[in-house]
This record gives sequence, C-alpha cells and structure tokens, in this order.
Amino acid sequence: MKCTILLAALSFISSSIVYGKNNAYYQCGGVNWKGPEDCPTGYNCKKYNDLFSQCVPEEPNNFQIKSKLEGFAEGTTGGYNGKVITVTNQSELEGAVSGKEPKIINVNGIIKLTKDITLHSNTSLIGVGNNSGLTGAGIYFKSESNIIIQNLKFSYCLGSSKDCIGARRSSNIWIDHCEFYSDLSHDKDYYDGLIDFSYACENITISWNYIHDHSKVSLIGHSDNNESTDFGKFHITYHHNYFKNCISRLPSLRFANAHIYNNVYENIEYIAINSRMKSQVLIENNIFSNVAIPIATNRESIEEGFVNERNNDFGNSQNNNSITKIGSFTSLPYKYELTNVSEVYKQVTQNVGPIN
Repeated sequence: MKCTILLAALSFISSSIVYGKNNAYYQCGGVNWKGPEDCPTGYNCKKYNDLFSQCVPEEPNNFQIKSKLEGFAEGTTGGYNGKVITVTNQSELEGAVSGKEPKIINVNGIIKLTKDITLHSNTSLIGVGNNSGLTGAGIYFKSESNIIIQNLKFSYCLGSSKDCIGARRSSNIWIDHCEFYSDLSHDKDYYDGLIDFSYACENITISWNYIHDHSKVSLIGHSDNNESTDFGKFHITYHHNYFKNCISRLPSLRFANAHIYNNVYENIEYIAINSRMKSQVLIENNIFSNVAIPIATNRESIEEGFVNERNNDFGNSQNNNSITKIGSFTSLPYKYELTNVSEVYKQVTQNVGPIN
C-alpha cells in the first residue's frame, strides 16, 4: 500500500513538472518545494504554513469593480490580475505581503496584529464581507506604489508607528470603503493617526470610509521644516467619507494639493480641515454638523495655507471658519461626479464603510 501511494505521488509530481501547472487541490509551494507553483484557472495558491501551499478555489473577488475610483489616484490598479491569496491570521498575512509582484490579498475575519505589517507595491488588500480587518496595529509602506486598501476595518492601532495606515515616499494609493476607529477615552497622543502620509507621497484617493471616535485622524506632511521635499507633492483626494465624533486633522495638510468634496463632518471637537504651510485646498459640497471650526488656514503652523471653498453646508458653524488666504486651486486634472449638497448626508452615511 505504501509503495502504491508513493508511486502515485511521484507520478503526479512528474506530470506536473512536465506540463508546468498543478491540478486542483495539489501542492503549489513550500520550503524546498521544487514542483510547479501555477494553479489551474479558477484556483489560487493558498499558503497554509512555510512548508505547504495548496491550489484551492478562488474566492469571489468582485468588490473592486463595484467602487469607482475618482481623484488623484486614478490609474491605480493594485494587484489586478495577480495571484489571489486568502489570509486569516498574522502569520499568513506576513507571508502574503512579501514581494512586489501583483497580488490580491483577501483578509477573512478580524486579524489581531502584534506589530505593523509592511505592504509592497502592486498589492490589493481587501476584506472579505463586512467584518474583516486588522486590530492592534496597522499597515506601513515606504517608497512603494500602486496599492489598494478596501473593505477593511482598522482599530486600536498601537504598532511601532501607532498609525492604522502610514506611508512615506509612496504613490498611487487608493483607500476605499474601510472603517477606522479607536476611542476618545485616552490622551490624544495615546494613538497617532488613522491615515497619515509623509515625505512627498503622491496621487492618493481616500473614499467612502467611515472614520470615527479618534483624536488625530489624518496628517498629510509631518513637519513645517520639510518644504524642500514635500512642496508640490501630496496630490490627494478625500471624497464621500463620514467623519464622526473626532477631534481634528480631517485632514491637516502641509505643502499639499488637496481636493475635498462630498464628505460629512459630524461632532468634530476642534478643526476639521486645516490647510497649513502653503497647502492649496479645494473644498466643495461637504456637510458640517456640530463642528467647532470647519475650515482653518492659520492654525498650528508657522505659515498659512490656502483654501477655496464652494457650496458647502456649514449648518450652525458658518461663522466659525478661519479662512485667511484664498487659493488658486480651483480646477482639477480629472473628472469626478459631484453629489448635490442636499443629498450628501444621506448618500454618504448610508454607503460608507465595508460592504458585503
């Protein structure tokens, strides 16, 4: 019997090597694996541990085509047409993110992290269903490009950066239909940012996210003293996000060129949009409800920023703006669909965050 099993296994390996592709449910990787790594159509190579990966049926992954990419990240494709990998724990995720070849990583369930995970170029990181994500730490990348992060929940990020998503010198990034939160019961510096970009990141879109219960939400540009690197960079779009029960940095921008439209700001304790250090910010068709300072250009930096605002609904916060510089940024290099301000609240609050 043992000889029969061994001969069958050797026969499979031999035929796989000849044809260069595995059959369904056969091994496709692992330490010292010398057989083929390609799986048949409709299957992907799932890593179970360092010793064994197997060809398993691809899980449906149609989410990306359901959300339209608008804004400065246009052209971002992430892991399109790459290997599809499903992960359920930190070890699997750490293995899946390695390398810059195109890959789609499906996160199934909430993964508790003990440290920040480093993403690389040409990656789509996508949550399965509406209750998948990362907690305890976050995602970091440096000098990478072409990254999509969708349909995930990020919470209580206390990795080395204390950011849920943090990036440096990276470009073409789309963060879409996610949820970000922590709590307001700790000091404002206990956590850091939910979505922070520094050192001349470029071509970013942040869309359809539910962002709530956090102090310092989104910082663009880390220092007043980094003009030589950052000025003329940070082209970033925020649209159709729901910011609720937050303190500030929604976003806070240095040296940036930002387009902020069709967002909802509700119960914001300090400054919502803070344009600093020569930033040029176009703000249109947003809703502000119970916001201490909806827009400021002269706070928290040694030099003011610029703003053009049009057709925003400030509610009872109309007189609380602190706009001291009118900018020159009034047109966009891309097409976008602007929701009527009277429809923004309902459309945004009912459609943000992860979806099935």
